Amino acid sequence: VARIAPDPPSCTLEEAIITAVNLRSDEGVVAFSGGVDSGLIAGLADLPCVAVGIEGSHDIIWATKAALMMELDLEVVTPTEEEVAEALARVVRVIPDPANPVEASIATTLFFVAARARELGHTRILAGQGADELFGGYARYLSSPDLAAELERDVADHERQRARDQAVATLHGTYFSMPYLDIRVVRAAQAIPSGEKVCGGVRKRPLRAVAERHIPAEIARAEKKAMQYGSGIWRTIQGLARRNGHRRVAEYLETLS
Repeated sequence: VARIAPDPPSCTLEEAIITAVNLRSDEGVVAFSGGVDSGLIAGLADLPCVAVGIEGSHDIIWATKAALMMELDLEVVTPTEEEVAEALARVVRVIPDPANPVEASIATTLFFVAARARELGHTRILAGQGADELFGGYARYLSSPDLAAELERDVADHERQRARDQAVATLHGTYFSMPYLDIRVVRAAQAIPSGEKVCGGVRKRPLRAVAERHIPAEIARAEKKAMQYGSGIWRTIQGLARRNGHRRVAEYLETLS
């Protein structure tokens, strides 16, 4: 369990992120996709990394490139369709909202991260969850009529997301540790006006500014799809649903849960 003070002092965003990662870096792996969120954690943590994606998927290609640029120790997991089906059947039995296609596809991707971490002898997995909501990472934020309110609602959803992720990790006797949800980082992020997080067509500006001082600028500035899409897991689940006679993924998930 990370050593986190109950009421830590205020600090800059950069100080907060460095502290949050350092507190969690004595052992474990980093869930890595090559984007700014996981890239900054990997650059600070000096731990082995695990990338998950269907063979030839965007995340595998980009994570491999980013790992070479950063000289990281990267483990690549490329599940087959059959393995995705088996993992999906397991995660829908433990996550809070098993019939939700997005939730199930995220959980399935994380399933393979947790499985590989355990195979490597680790129980802690550092992950970049929380960065999109805290710093304005979703594409929909670019056209939000009330960005501050939308960010606040999304941050309030973190507890539900953590429950999903930890339920999946528990299947392998592991757990996700999330530096961006450290209280220091949350406080520093919430002190930044929403208009500074998303502006000029650029999302997560404050996080990218910090990242550029620690990792290659190409990675700090990279735009990336959400894990379930970039990994190809979502498309694989769609194919499984069709092959099992279902037009909608939600209908297929209901047969599994």
